[in-house]
Amino acid sequence: MRIVDKQSGVKPVESMYDAIMKFFNDYVSDYSEFGQIEDTIRVMDKYYAPELCFPDDRVNGRDIWYKRCLNHPDVQDKLTIEHIILDEKKNEAGAILKTQAIDRATGRVLLELRMNALYKLRIDDKKDIRIVEVRIFLESAPEKVARLAQLYRIGM
Repeated sequence: MRIVDKQSGVKPVESMYDAIMKFFNDYVSDYSEFGQIEDTIRVMDKYYAPELCFPDDRVNGRDIWYKRCLNHPDVQDKLTIEHIILDEKKNEAGAILKTQAIDRATGRVLLELRMNALYKLRIDDKKDIRIVEVRIFLESAPEKVARLAQLYRIGM
């Protein structure tokens, strides 16, 4: 996502805060719709830096993350933002998200849980925003975490 200045003829985003909020709203929408399908997963390149990492999950690189996202073809993950906290000085965002595991064939919600995510962002001179690191903290219900691992084939 790029913030465009007034000289370009495109209405600029009013603040960096607004740009980051728009980025995250677009991100969760695109991830939920396109980010887990092989034919459309590359739409996520506009959100993730190539060096994307999930340090707690041993994911080092955007392509490794994409393989993980495609590892559950029968289940679609739908994210909904419940709350975001931004730290513009540190280029970080914390989000409380509702995540739903949805059976692609039936549309039935198989699992719903809350998670907290801490996103480290890179914002370059052109004001392009990319996610470079994600730390996920899941709801602490053991039965939900076990079901999540089963549905998403985590550790398989």
